[in-house]
Amino acid sequence: LLGLVVATPEDVAENKTRICQPAPQWAINGTAPMKRELGRVTVVALLKASQFCLKQAHSLGGLRAKLSRDGLTDISYMIVNEKAALSRAMYWQLKRQAPKGVPVYQQELLEPDVWQILDGDKDDFLIYDRCGRLAFHIPLPYSFLHLRYVESAVRVTHAKDFCGNCS
Repeated sequence: LLGLVVATPEDVAENKTRICQPAPQWAINGTAPMKRELGRVTVVALLKASQFCLKQAHSLGGLRAKLSRDGLTDISYMIVNEKAALSRAMYWQLKRQAPKGVPVYQQELLEPDVWQILDGDKDDFLIYDRCGRLAFHIPLPYSFLHLRYVESAVRVTHAKDFCGNCS
């Protein structure tokens, strides 16, 4: 799991990485989802309406259920759809595959690209701690939900103050 954090402690100390930094400001349709989630571990999935991403969106429900059975219920999940025209056209398929209660945000054409703001790419999962700091950024191939990297990152973020104490 620690291999997913590609930053060394020196990089973090010298602020050369986004790990343990507050989430960048972003909004979709005037809504800033990360602000609402302060105080909760937050999982942000960068998905588009492709076959694999639709499966990932559906599998997010299994991850949420598994963590919930283990008592990890105060976790927020959200999906941010790609801004490209084809993904926008397929938004409703992505929304249908997402678990109930998991918002799927559709980027607007005239707004800044959230994926770029987050320095993310297709299939990335970003795990934020209760203070809104980035604890893990999990790219492909580690973000396949049938593997345990995303689950382990959520568990570690939930159980430990990976980025230090919130005040």
